[in-house]
Amino acid sequence: MVAVTSTAHQRDRCERWFVNRGLPHLIDHYSATEDVLTRTAPFLTIVVFAEFFLAFGDRWSGWSQALVFFAGIGAMLAGLALVNRLRGRRLVQLPDDIGVLEGLLYFALPIIPTVVGAEGAVAGNIITIVIVNAVILVSSYLITSWGLFPMFGWSVGQIRAQIGEIATLAMKSLPILLIFSAFIFLNAEMWQVANDFSLPFFGAVAVLIATIGGTFVSVSVRRTTVDLARFSSWSAVRSRCADTPVEDLVPSDKDAPPDAPSLGRHAE
Repeated sequence: MVAVTSTAHQRDRCERWFVNRGLPHLIDHYSATEDVLTRTAPFLTIVVFAEFFLAFGDRWSGWSQALVFFAGIGAMLAGLALVNRLRGRRLVQLPDDIGVLEGLLYFALPIIPTVVGAEGAVAGNIITIVIVNAVILVSSYLITSWGLFPMFGWSVGQIRAQIGEIATLAMKSLPILLIFSAFIFLNAEMWQVANDFSLPFFGAVAVLIATIGGTFVSVSVRRTTVDLARFSSWSAVRSRCADTPVEDLVPSDKDAPPDAPSLGRHAE
């Protein structure tokens, strides 16, 4: 039991590590209903709660509006409790799996205050609410699925950590850049030739330069990827896994290599 708990804890740490760096799709068996929509459930619940203020429409006034509002909140809580009961969860538990019932509840609950509070054009208001909720659902799914907010935070941290290294590299390369600039931009013949370029020829030269640069970057990245996939000893793997949740799981050079599990198509 202790080993199972430790394995589950280690897996959760690895998954959080992927999510915090904007790489949730590297998680094995990454599911939309269990891993993505469940993380958007609190936000979508807040959206549904905010839409219950639509009950304060033109049809009611005074304490009647407050009564209608709290009746809608009661209907929302009752719907959540009913779905949780049908799913075999606790009455106030956040869903661990999003299915058809939760989707219907998300679209159906905001219709209640819309119908109750609106005095006219009820059908149009319902269509508007459904479209808005669908846009919010799709947007939150894409943001959560790709971990855009964690990716942005991690990128900002990496930029702050590497500013010093970039400044040092720029200072080292500055003399070479100055020589290159003096050779190119202070050359009158180069400007005269460039002035005679026609627009198509100038575009072709620009595309050629971009193609050469892109090819260089592609080859460099591919070589780096191949180098990362190969190692001669576990010590090299240990250095690459430093400051990660799997740092303690790397075996020593004296240990036998662990059995590699078969990977599915998504993991490959």
